[in-house]
Amino acid sequence: MARFVPLLTLVALSAACAQLRGPAPEAHAEVAPAPAPVAAPVPARGVTTSAAALDTVSEAEKAAARAEAAAAPAAGPLGQATVALGDPADPGLWVKTALVDAERPGLVRTGGGDGIAVTLRPLGSDGGAQISLAALRALGLPLTGLHTVTLAAR
Repeated sequence: MARFVPLLTLVALSAACAQLRGPAPEAHAEVAPAPAPVAAPVPARGVTTSAAALDTVSEAEKAAARAEAAAAPAAGPLGQATVALGDPADPGLWVKTALVDAERPGLVRTGGGDGIAVTLRPLGSDGGAQISLAALRALGLPLTGLHTVTLAAR
């Protein structure tokens, strides 16, 4: 009998472990389906992260604006303004400034002499002057920071 005690201990221990593990899986048990793959988040409608994607003014339109600024004499200088990037989702070539009280055609020039034809828009608030994303890109200016430009009416 002393020889069977270690064997009986092993059997008892094995039975106890089986109880802790729970019942053995049945051969016909249903397997839960794998969760559906999670799609990448979709940005809100109209929201993009690329400056190129937001700039809807074609290179041909920018070239025409440069040519118009080079050929068209200014009707009168309005003054200098320090501009920052305006609403990047607002398309077109424009500058919002307190120097005009109604929308009108105009020119914007950098300190280096580069210029483009733009639409001058009244600022309509106490904030600083703003320039469109397309206008900044057409002038070759960085999208960040403040830029001193000269504005003129056409």
